Amino acid sequence: MKENDFKNSNSMLDDEDELTVKQVKDGLEKLDQWNPVSTPNLQWFHQTVELEKKRIRKKQWKELLAFISVAVFLLTIVIAVVYRQPILFLYFQLVGIILLPLALKKNRKKVRNE
Repeated sequence: MKENDFKNSNSMLDDEDELTVKQVKDGLEKLDQWNPVSTPNLQWFHQTVELEKKRIRKKQWKELLAFISVAVFLLTIVIAVVYRQPILFLYFQLVGIILLPLALKKNRKKVRNE
């Protein structure tokens, strides 16, 4: 008897699932009718991709040159300080070690669970 009830409830679920699938398909078809999908022109797409690649390459070169410039500048300062007054270099290191936790703590954002 329990098997018969199980089969009946299972067939009811299958009918409900089929009805749900049909409703979803109908809804998606209506969306396709309201908002027709058009494929962009292939030439336009390739042109847009090439322009984006050029923009990214140019941006990367600017960032690389800025990084190298700052690195050379800082390295020059560090070398000058180390050779001229090594004690000043040690003071800079000590200040950096002390301020590092404060800088890291300040930049972290707290996430609330709401």
